[in-house]
Amino acid sequence: MSADPPDPSASLGGEPENGSSEGRREEAPTSSRFKRFTRLSGLTAGITARHLGQKVADVFRDDASREAAARKNQAKSASEITKTLGELKGAAMKIGQMMATDPELLPKEMVDEIKTLQHAAPPMPFATVKSVVEEALGAPLATHFESFSEAPIGAASIGQVHRARTIDGVDVAVKVQYPGIAATIRSDMKNLGSLLTVLRAQLPKERVDGYLEEFTSVLERESDYVRESESLERFHFITGKMPGVVVPTPVHELTRPNVLVMEFFDGIRLEEWLATATPAQKQVQGRRLVEVFLQTIHRNQVLHADPHPGNFLVLHKEADVDGAPPLGILDAGCFQDFEPAFTDGLIRFMNAMWRHDLEALKGVWEDLGFIDHGVDPELIYEWNALILGPLLENKVWDFANWKIQEKAMKFVLAHPSVKLWSPPREALFYLRTLVGLRGLVASCELKLNTYEMAREMAVERGIIPGKKR
Repeated sequence: MSADPPDPSASLGGEPENGSSEGRREEAPTSSRFKRFTRLSGLTAGITARHLGQKVADVFRDDASREAAARKNQAKSASEITKTLGELKGAAMKIGQMMATDPELLPKEMVDEIKTLQHAAPPMPFATVKSVVEEALGAPLATHFESFSEAPIGAASIGQVHRARTIDGVDVAVKVQYPGIAATIRSDMKNLGSLLTVLRAQLPKERVDGYLEEFTSVLERESDYVRESESLERFHFITGKMPGVVVPTPVHELTRPNVLVMEFFDGIRLEEWLATATPAQKQVQGRRLVEVFLQTIHRNQVLHADPHPGNFLVLHKEADVDGAPPLGILDAGCFQDFEPAFTDGLIRFMNAMWRHDLEALKGVWEDLGFIDHGVDPELIYEWNALILGPLLENKVWDFANWKIQEKAMKFVLAHPSVKLWSPPREALFYLRTLVGLRGLVASCELKLNTYEMAREMAVERGIIPGKKR
């Protein structure tokens, strides 16, 4: 499921071929709750101490020295975060992937380092992989696979992916779960939740606990590969009529709760493909990403809620009629279902924004489960006008040059009460996907009138009057 995959004729046992493990530290992630707690706590304490020390030292530095010291500290912190979360895998690694999804969430020096978690992490030994698969299938690898690559072609937060060929000669990708990792998710989230102490001073404890529980339950569902195979099949069906978008089909008979076998896609990661793509081709892929999001959530009430670049592959196939090769969407573990009332409510929210109707806006967010704690509705309108700009203005939006971090920070500093306007737990992954989508289309240098697309969907759903396409 990546470019230049290992030779599928690799042996089914023995030493790794072609030096595949040379220079790489192969170790299964620890499943000890105490050890994971110690690693996460030590990481947080070390980074906090370093940055406090920098602030003290900055008093005696000039501007140039402060900037140089900040870059050095950011690079060191990013390296430590990447190393620790990549080795721990599980919920910890997923948090790291989310941190690197938004290009403005962290300084560039940190994003460039941490984003490696999106497609690569220290692999577990092939002997462990072989043991997990054989135990899950109840037979030696050779019973079901003609070949099975020893080197992984990708590493995810709770498992790693190998290329294989079934005994029937079908090329497949096999995702193998790290042993014991599913049992660490809840404890990891409890440990990571301690980092939200400051946030709890601004939001009700029950709301923050709800966020943590939502994230935890989603990750626990993601660790069930049988469930993911069913979601993959649904997503494959839903996207079947979307030109230029493909989703792999699962092989149910070889899938188990900790082993997922699916169709193999031969391609190159989206971010690598973009480096050599033409501006016109980038526009095609960017528009496809937006259309997949709009159509699946608002027509089918489902969401592929894991939009980091490692889950998107440009296939080694001829370009479609629109000028770009097919876009493969991988990993349906984080696949969310919604009620139509909720997804239509999101469009009604946009309609109230379009009309600047504060009374209607307040009614919609209350229906959706947002809590405003008495925040001025006009302030909430202004905040959403800032962060939802591409959906509110009838013009071609240049996403690559849409920089909102500084404006958003200034707005929050000037109006801190806006932080008390908080979404329901059901909206967390929808909002996370919006942030990730923004990062993806920015990397595509997309220029698109998304306002028109949103209005068309509002007409289609019967939220506003108009002629359906």
